[in-house]
Amino acid sequence: MKKCEVIFALILSLTLLVSLSMAETQEKATAPADSSHSMAMERPRIEGLREFHEVLRPVWHTFLPEGDYKSVREAAPLFSKSVEKIMKGELPSYFQHVKEAFEQKRQALVMATAKLDTVAKGTDDSLLAITVEELHTAYEQLVRVIAPRMMEIESFHLVLYPLWHQALPDSDYAAIKTAMPVLKAKMDTLMSAPVPEWLKDKETAISEKRAALKNAVDALGTACQTGGDADIKIKMTAMHESFRALDGVFE
Repeated sequence: MKKCEVIFALILSLTLLVSLSMAETQEKATAPADSSHSMAMERPRIEGLREFHEVLRPVWHTFLPEGDYKSVREAAPLFSKSVEKIMKGELPSYFQHVKEAFEQKRQALVMATAKLDTVAKGTDDSLLAITVEELHTAYEQLVRVIAPRMMEIESFHLVLYPLWHQALPDSDYAAIKTAMPVLKAKMDTLMSAPVPEWLKDKETAISEKRAALKNAVDALGTACQTGGDADIKIKMTAMHESFRALDGVFE
C-alpha cells in the first residue's frame, strides 16, 4: 500500500473537536485517496481539563445557586486531585503558540484551587461563594486560551494545521491540492458565520481579516490549479499569514 493510501486511511478516522464545551461534537473530513497528509486533524485534548469541569459543573450550577455549602466543601478535595492532572499534563504541540499564556493561566488555576481548599475548611459561606467564583473564572480563562474564539476559525485551523506543519515542509504539494476543496468549504462556512455578540466590538476587524483570508485561500486555489510548486508555496505562506492576522484579532 502506498504511503498516501496509508495516511489517508487515518484521515477517515479523525474527528473534529471544536471546543471543550462541544467536546462530543464531531465532524469528519473526507478526501480522495491520493493525499499523503491529513485533510484535517482531531483537536488535541489536554489532560485534566474535562475532569476538572466535571467537578466544577455541579458546584457552579447546582450547589452554589442552592446555597448547598456543605456539598461545595465536600467537593474541594476533588478540585485538588483534578488540578494535579492538569499540572502533570504536557501541552500538545498544536497549542505551542499559546504556551506562555497557558502556563500563566494554569498557575492561576492552581492558586485558585489552593485558596478554595483553605477557605472550604472554614465556616464563612460568603467567602466560600466568592472563592468558588474566583475558581470558576480562573478555569474559564485557562480554557479560553486554548478554546476557539469562533468555532468556524478552529474548524478551518484543523485543516490548515497539517498542511502547514506537515505537507508543506515535506513538499507534498499533491496533499495541498487535494485539501483545497475542504479548505474552501471551511472558508465559506467561516465567511457566513455570524460574529458572536460578545465579539461585536471586534466585528469590523474580524470582517476585514476574514475577507483577506478568503482572498488568500482563493489565490492558493488558483495556484494549485495553474501554478507550479514554487507558486503554491508562496500562496500557502501568504494564506497562513492571513490566518494568523485573523486569529490575532482575538488576542
